[in-house]
Amino acid sequence: MWTNAEILIELDDATEGSIWIIRIVTPAGAIELMGEVTMVGRALHIDGAHVQGLHPGALGRAGLNAIGRKLLEEADAEEIIIQGGARTTGARPNSIPPAYRFPRRKGSSATD
Repeated sequence: MWTNAEILIELDDATEGSIWIIRIVTPAGAIELMGEVTMVGRALHIDGAHVQGLHPGALGRAGLNAIGRKLLEEADAEEIIIQGGARTTGARPNSIPPAYRFPRRKGSSATD
């Protein structure tokens, strides 16, 4: 899949306090991630996360893994924990999805 050099992470100017809007540009296109971002020890937490941009499935698992590696590098974190926000539409409105954990792989590098 992509190297870290092929992915660009930008913070939106509208970012305030711990609520961040992060634009992630990949070879497949761009997505925006919004949520409350905090560091707890060496873990990057993104709570109330909302993602928009590409159509569902556009990145695939390999693309999501590449983005996770880039975020880990940028944040100098050992793990990312993403907790989605409550769904506003769809099959189960008001439900909150389970948290997703993305740990740093042992021996990972910027060219994985």
